[in-house]
Amino acid sequence: MLVSKKILLVFVSFFVSASMLYAQQETTLPYLTWAPQAGYTDLTIKPDQYKTSLALPIIGSFQLYYMNSAFKYNNLVHGNTIEPNDVIPKLKRMNHLYTGGSYDLLSMRFCSGKTFFQVSVRDVWSQRLNYTKDLANLIWNGNASYAGQTIDLNNERISMNYYREIGLAATRDVGERLTVGVRGKVLMGIANVTTEESKNSLYTDPNGLSISGHSDFTMNTSGFANDGHVRARDILGSSNLGLAADFGARYKVSEKLSIACNVNNIGFIHWKSKIKNYKVNGDYTSTGYVMRDSADIVNANWQNVLDTLQAIYKPVQNSKAYSSWLSPLIYLSANYVLRENTSLYSSIAADIYHGFRPTLTVGATQLVGKTVQATVNYSIMPNNYFNFGGGFVVRGGPAQFYLSCDNVPALFDPYSVKYFNARLGINFLFGKPEKS
Repeated sequence: MLVSKKILLVFVSFFVSASMLYAQQETTLPYLTWAPQAGYTDLTIKPDQYKTSLALPIIGSFQLYYMNSAFKYNNLVHGNTIEPNDVIPKLKRMNHLYTGGSYDLLSMRFCSGKTFFQVSVRDVWSQRLNYTKDLANLIWNGNASYAGQTIDLNNERISMNYYREIGLAATRDVGERLTVGVRGKVLMGIANVTTEESKNSLYTDPNGLSISGHSDFTMNTSGFANDGHVRARDILGSSNLGLAADFGARYKVSEKLSIACNVNNIGFIHWKSKIKNYKVNGDYTSTGYVMRDSADIVNANWQNVLDTLQAIYKPVQNSKAYSSWLSPLIYLSANYVLRENTSLYSSIAADIYHGFRPTLTVGATQLVGKTVQATVNYSIMPNNYFNFGGGFVVRGGPAQFYLSCDNVPALFDPYSVKYFNARLGINFLFGKPEKS
């Protein structure tokens, strides 16, 4: 009875915490502990299948993810027709569209004494768009319907990041109950777009022909300016350097129950190569609709849109270096060993980007001898309550193949989901760690 109460307490406490919060991260990979790449999300994992692992370029790990908090692709596109007005009325005040991924260039994990080390080189990229419902409606339907009203355009943000990460991690037991891990990372920036300030208002005169408002908008970019030179250091990212760190700790509550906390991506990149920054700050007044007759995207009056935007926004450009921060990731998890080859888990994973939006996950992991590790889970995300994830690791001799997917239905029908995150790869394993 006492054990059952402990399990219930752990799962209920995580559910209550998530109900007060709001997410999008890897929810399956941390529980495929046989895969060395699980150490990217949970630094406290200590492999018991190998002493040394090696991942070669690209085939070692390749990840893609997509998250649209507002709608599914097949809600917007019907055959060859795009129907924005089928989704615009259902948008929230603020909506999020994220895409990105990563791939390993080289990764090695090995045991030295009582410490596990991991050396990794990988490329990481991401694109983020935060937009309001009013912006989507304005772009598609124009400003006529806003006559006599002020349009909500605050906190619109664009973020694009592409960088190379060189990391060194160490995981070690401290006493009988505590395991800690830390990773230091050198970052080499290749391209970036960062929105710093975004405060905008747009008022349409009751007659619909005059618009006015105020804009305080700053966007910094690196890697896109054409200065007529192609330099190796720009391609490699050595012109834009940064530092970051990951931290993790796991506490063993009992022989069967453990809890862990990992905080990743605490760091920044200083951008100083091929810089072009844009800043708009002031009041504006213009005449004309933002768009007319947008029912047909091909025949819409896009020139009118461009002319109006050019009249309204007159950005000041500069080439000053700037710094951008990574988006931190927080993983809180609990693991309970139900029996020798079966464990249950619950977690909250939060990606912090101008807001705190966590994901709640519950699942189970099963071992089949020393050959297969498999997991299934269920996750609740913002405006997205049905995500069934799963993954497996299969080992044959020194080769290991793994697949992790946070929303399995997306593998079969990618147009009918709001979220997708998958990672797969092949590792080569050597030796066996000493048993404690």
